[in-house]
Amino acid sequence: MPRRGARLSLSLALPLLLCAVAASQSLAQPPSHGLAGLERGRRDLRKVALTFDGGSGAGDTALILDTLASRQVTATFFLTGEFIQRNPDLVRRIVTAGHEVGNHMWSHLHLTAWDRVRRHDTLPGVDAALVRRELAATEAAFAAVAGRRMAPLWRAPYGEVNADIAAWAGDDGWRHIGWSREERGAGTLDSLDWVADRSARIYLTSARIVARILAFDAAGSGLSGGIVLMHLCARSEDPLAARLDSLIDTLRARGYALATVGELQRDLEPPLAVATIR
Repeated sequence: MPRRGARLSLSLALPLLLCAVAASQSLAQPPSHGLAGLERGRRDLRKVALTFDGGSGAGDTALILDTLASRQVTATFFLTGEFIQRNPDLVRRIVTAGHEVGNHMWSHLHLTAWDRVRRHDTLPGVDAALVRRELAATEAAFAAVAGRRMAPLWRAPYGEVNADIAAWAGDDGWRHIGWSREERGAGTLDSLDWVADRSARIYLTSARIVARILAFDAAGSGLSGGIVLMHLCARSEDPLAARLDSLIDTLRARGYALATVGELQRDLEPPLAVATIR
């Protein structure tokens, strides 16, 4: 998070800190889990899903919702319980606009050791009870605010998931949703909008982020079936949210329809395994 001067008060600094912590990623790319998870839809249908993770702070949520409404786009939001608790009015606005809402757990906690050892080894203390409790508490908070249940979709904080964790969540009917990656190479549709340090190797301006996403269109099946990862609360300077309209307009100009993750899932042939009724 960029420094804003030594006199920044705690009351002003705290929301920025919450935003930076919740948006930060560990560059984890969730492993595929066959029918247990989804990282991409059908490659023969020109559809793209825009997804937004909400950790705690509101960030650019209002601007994002304004842009999606102006372009008549329905997207998928993955919200933590903390986000729901802190931003009930925004959650109701997301729901009223017809967007799909999935589960991002309660507290945006680390589940695996990827950040330390670059392997998705389950961390000590992470077990089925914790995973199911975090997911259940988040859905309960959402139901209290929105008056309905979440879509049976979840995304692990930081993208940290493995087969055991996915199975624990799956026992309660939750299907893990990652984000797309190149068939060959290291590129992913993680927008990197959360990288605020301009000196970081992976920092990209918002214009370059848009170009990076669109670059997936260059080979093979292009962006068809792609799931793009973005954040409601990312960085305060040069945010991707300010270029969301340009991204949407260019995708449509190239013949892509904007879809929810649920729609990509329903398009799949054969269909994914039926989720457990919760």
